[in-house]
Amino acid sequence: MNSPLRLLSPPLCLAAVLALGCAAQPQNVRLEPQVQAAPSSVGQGKQVWLQVKDARPRKTLGVVGDLGGRYAHVSVEDDFSTQMYQSISGALRQMGFDVSPTPVSEPRTLLVEVRDLEYQSLKQGYAYDTETKVAIGVLATNGEARYERLYTAGATKSGPLKPGADENARTVNDTVSVALQEMLNDDRLTAALIQ
Repeated sequence: MNSPLRLLSPPLCLAAVLALGCAAQPQNVRLEPQVQAAPSSVGQGKQVWLQVKDARPRKTLGVVGDLGGRYAHVSVEDDFSTQMYQSISGALRQMGFDVSPTPVSEPRTLLVEVRDLEYQSLKQGYAYDTETKVAIGVLATNGEARYERLYTAGATKSGPLKPGADENARTVNDTVSVALQEMLNDDRLTAALIQ
């Protein structure tokens, strides 16, 4: 009677340990998008008050795992405005603008808001389907002139393995970088700031 129980106990314990080991851990992604601009004088030395804000309705981006119970939330909890400000301001300076984190003497402002950011990687059958979306709103004012636009970017991919924390962070940052790069390449935005 006791012998079968002894034989079954180790495999049951091992299964429990493996199940716990497979449980996904919550992840807080550090948002550090990278953007580039070729050195130019298009900004003509114009002063710009740059503001970067987190306008997302929620901190959680989505989940990673499977809907059978082994999943974890992925979030961006930290204030990323400083890192994003440095990235955008560096690119604007490369373009010839004089960027300031405080109001400037000229009535020229650029407000950049991250309005939505989503990321999820869910197991569908034998693969993990990963999807990322970002929406960044921009308002440029120059005197009484205004230019407003929403820049979006997204990516989807599929793979046999659940993406790890590094891959999650890289995918989120790459997607945000694409939207910001589109913003910096927008000739109409540049024209609104230099007119």
